[in-house]
Amino acid sequence: MLSLLLPILIGLIGGAAAGLQAPFTGIMGQKTGELTSVFFTYVGGGVVIALILLFSGGGQLSQWRSIPWYAFAAGPLGLVIIGSLAYAVPRVGAAAATTLFIASWLILSAVIDQFGWFGVPTQPLDLKRALGMAGLMVGTWLMISGDF
Repeated sequence: MLSLLLPILIGLIGGAAAGLQAPFTGIMGQKTGELTSVFFTYVGGGVVIALILLFSGGGQLSQWRSIPWYAFAAGPLGLVIIGSLAYAVPRVGAAAATTLFIASWLILSAVIDQFGWFGVPTQPLDLKRALGMAGLMVGTWLMISGDF
């Protein structure tokens, strides 16, 4: 269990960051439009990571040729993520938008795990995982049912 402490902590920090990012992008989307919100989000993130790479010696940028071509879709997919939150949060609220986001993310992630796509370790969808997903789906319904 101790070996899982750091990944759990980092996952919780990432979730908290997403919980803050959703309403922030929603605010920007309302004030400037969704496309401008995505622009500000990516420029801000780009500046921060550029500075981090600059001060850390460039990381492993030279290894970019070893990345599978399809992995470069991460950037455009990030635009979809930020844009969808910027659009959905002002219309259904941060909790409902985030819950829908996580539910669809969970379903696709379970399929990826089941088949081991993209080099992800295979994690079969056994009864325990299926029950966990079902619980999250029920929770999703409870979170959004009052908002629609």
